Amino acid sequence: MSAFLSRRSFSLGLAAMAAAPHMAQAHNYDPSDVPPPTLETLKWAQKTRASLQALMVAHGQYSAHYDHKKRPYIVFDWDETAIVGNVQLTLFHYMLEHFAFLLPAHEFQKLLHSHGAEKLLPLPFTTQDGKRLSLHTLVQDILEDYRALAARYGHRPHPLPRDELQQDPTVLAFKARMAFYHHALTALHGGEIAQRWLVSLAAGHTLTDVVAMSRAANEWYLGQAIGTIKWACPPERAGVGGPVSTTITQALRLTPEISDLFQIMQEHGIDPVICTASLEECTAIFATSTEYGYNIPREHIFGARLEEHHKTLLPLEAANVPFPYEQGKTALIKKYMVSKREGPPLAIIAGEDSTADLIKTFANTPLCCLINRKQSDAMMPFLKEAAEMRTLDTPRLVLQGRDENTGEWLPTEASIFLGDTMAQLP
Repeated sequence: MSAFLSRRSFSLGLAAMAAAPHMAQAHNYDPSDVPPPTLETLKWAQKTRASLQALMVAHGQYSAHYDHKKRPYIVFDWDETAIVGNVQLTLFHYMLEHFAFLLPAHEFQKLLHSHGAEKLLPLPFTTQDGKRLSLHTLVQDILEDYRALAARYGHRPHPLPRDELQQDPTVLAFKARMAFYHHALTALHGGEIAQRWLVSLAAGHTLTDVVAMSRAANEWYLGQAIGTIKWACPPERAGVGGPVSTTITQALRLTPEISDLFQIMQEHGIDPVICTASLEECTAIFATSTEYGYNIPREHIFGARLEEHHKTLLPLEAANVPFPYEQGKTALIKKYMVSKREGPPLAIIAGEDSTADLIKTFANTPLCCLINRKQSDAMMPFLKEAAEMRTLDTPRLVLQGRDENTGEWLPTEASIFLGDTMAQLP
């Protein structure tokens, strides 16, 4: 990626040098003096790339009606869009692997939902031997593991060394039960409740420490193979409810097509704006990074926030800031962008499960680019509509395919889903 960015910088430098004598004589810069910058071909689906390029030319600073005082902007999801993977899930898995939790047990207990706790969990949420269990029983076993680990490791600096912890049966049981709980919470109460819970687990840390952990998690998982991993309770930590197991997806990759799009947009005078359901600061270390190739201005990144007390994060969502999930994403964009730019986003680039309300609310936004992946029930109708629009000359909804087994995009609208070999449309 760095070589690609260097080539673009070198080309821009040559263009600037060639234009220098002409510019020295001009009193005002005229964008029409040079051709509009174009997206690299890379692995874009052809029509998707052409639609984005046409949009930038029509509305950017190379167009006759461009207004510098009302710079156009495009709203992006971050997870499963600018990157392959999910910032919050990556941090969650890292915290489990390193037992990076600081809350006292009685405070940690408050984070565990118990709605309908006495009811048995639905299938397929059973123990390893097929026994049904209740959410209440699962929570009690999680808390027992947590108390034991807090007593054993609470006095040591966090996060703890991963290699050491993998030998501890209690750590293995806690990991499996927490990941199992997250999957069950999603199935029972939906993606928003589950996402709010993931974000709340950062409580007890300073924001600085959470950002440092997220950076370490990024570095670790970028170097790991993409695939599924089974986490299971050892027999000696069966607990009251019985030993459980679950499968997690390990995947984190950069997306050079998006980093190039960010750069070309800004050369067109169009601002990329991130709105994500993951923690804002953990997303910002990725999005503002020149090392990773994204380089977004910090003020254009919006995500989940927690309240702080004496610089320590609390398990409370920040007051007066909508939680960025579905209607909350729309509210954030209206509050921080629509009101200031006096207009809706020029386009929406979506891959998270929580962006359907944004697409629905800004129905006049001329272009929505959707990552072709298995998304929420609210998002799937838009993906299917995008697939149907592929034959149109100027579709409002376009798709971008990828290979989830490698983390790379595909130059087509179809995707190869994790574990599959054949590309498919929604």
